[in-house]
Amino acid sequence: MSKFKEMLTKDAGWKLLSVFIAICLWFVVINIENPVEYRVFTANVDIVNISYAEEAGKTITNAQEIENMKISVRLRGKRIVLDKIQQNRSFSAYIDISAIDMDSSPDIVRLPVKIKTGLLASDYVDTEFISPSDIEVMLDDNVSQDFKVVPEFNGVADTGVSITGDTIEPDYVKVYGAQTEVAKVAEVRAIVNLESPHNGQKVTAALGAYDSSGNPVNGVYLSRDSASVTIRVETSRKIPVRVSYTGEPANGCSVGKVTASPDYVAVSGSPDVINDIMYVTLPDVDISGSGADVTKTFEPSAFLPQGAKVADSSSSKITVSVEITGQEEHNVSFDSEDIVITGEPAEGMQPAIEKDSFNIEVTGSGFDESLIRYSVDVTGLAEGEHRVQIGVELPEGLTLTGSAPYATVVVSGAQEANNDDTGGETE
Repeated sequence: MSKFKEMLTKDAGWKLLSVFIAICLWFVVINIENPVEYRVFTANVDIVNISYAEEAGKTITNAQEIENMKISVRLRGKRIVLDKIQQNRSFSAYIDISAIDMDSSPDIVRLPVKIKTGLLASDYVDTEFISPSDIEVMLDDNVSQDFKVVPEFNGVADTGVSITGDTIEPDYVKVYGAQTEVAKVAEVRAIVNLESPHNGQKVTAALGAYDSSGNPVNGVYLSRDSASVTIRVETSRKIPVRVSYTGEPANGCSVGKVTASPDYVAVSGSPDVINDIMYVTLPDVDISGSGADVTKTFEPSAFLPQGAKVADSSSSKITVSVEITGQEEHNVSFDSEDIVITGEPAEGMQPAIEKDSFNIEVTGSGFDESLIRYSVDVTGLAEGEHRVQIGVELPEGLTLTGSAPYATVVVSGAQEANNDDTGGETE
């Protein structure tokens, strides 16, 4: 023991000097091999404690933009420490949402960027700068709104065949998100991809929110991702209309054209139903006793088979017209020169019709003015001026409307009549 103690104490000054020199050499080596350096690190920004905003009924509208943002940080430290950070990829940047007072904060808040190096307390580094040093956080109220699901069909259907959604389950979904984003949503679509569609087929369709221009609204969330759509396959074509009449028109009348306007019905429905329809047959139009055209309007939907419907508003009503001929009204004008005198006046008397014009109205079919005959009967008329009703003889199919007019007949002696014929001269 005494020898060991002697060894420790022998030349103690030199030994202490050696230790001091060794320590100095170690510091020199360390500073040469592991100097203090500056190094720039980049990283995306993480958002921590985001649930703090959600619990307050808020959402971060620019969260995606923040998470895609890159920040640069310059650190000062020993090379070995900086190498450790780089090798372990332990460097990260973040903003802390819990630093926001949700009750009183404005809609736009700037939060400082903080960093993590993953170092122990003994691994000391200095932060020289952070760029950007703070980040703008945009807050908005969380809202939800119900939207009716509208089917959208992708794919090509056969010519003349239309595809619709018979039923959609669910037919409404909730859209969640920031108030400004939900306000952009115009409709929720169920995107159906068509592959050999058939009637009654059920398909699962992805749901998405779209604005009024048909563009997707990405900043919202739906209460579910898909819906079940039952497909209805419909075909449409124009079906001719078949019309007829019943009964007989008024005496002297006959039936002309029977027409329908429009003369077809645009019908849609299941192909099995539509392909079996040859005509749309409307009820007969009753023309019994009619002396004028008969018109009646029908709604063809009432006369279609089950499973078929009117596809075009232009053919939602059909007007059927039955033409009745033979009862036309005509106004006829004639004068005294057209009237024939019949019968014989009193003995020795000579009749003459005073010049005048007349009008009559006739009704019926087969009108031909040249076949109408006019006459006055002067049988037994004595000398003087007489008002005699004109006899009107009409061809078959025409009748006189009202009474015939009267003509003025002047009856005079034969000698006087002769004087009139010779200019009134006597010998």
